[in-house]
Amino acid sequence: MAKESTSMQAQSPLSEAQASVLKATQAVQQAQSHPSETTVEQAWNAVEKAGRAVSAANESVNQKALNEAQDQLSDIQEDLSDIPSPPND
Repeated sequence: MAKESTSMQAQSPLSEAQASVLKATQAVQQAQSHPSETTVEQAWNAVEKAGRAVSAANESVNQKALNEAQDQLSDIQEDLSDIPSPPND
């Protein structure tokens, strides 16, 4: 039965993209509030991963939700670009 519930919880590409964009948003917010080499690098990695997830979901039936995820990804990419490079630790 556990295998059935696990498979029922499998995410669609769209829900994976939405979750990835949310994680990237949180990483960018962390980098904005506590800019360090590590947090900025983690934010860039999360944004790149979210970009790949959004691209993978491009065939989604729910284009409105996909467009919202793409818009949010663009916003956080812009926010991340605005963070000044921290001094080397």
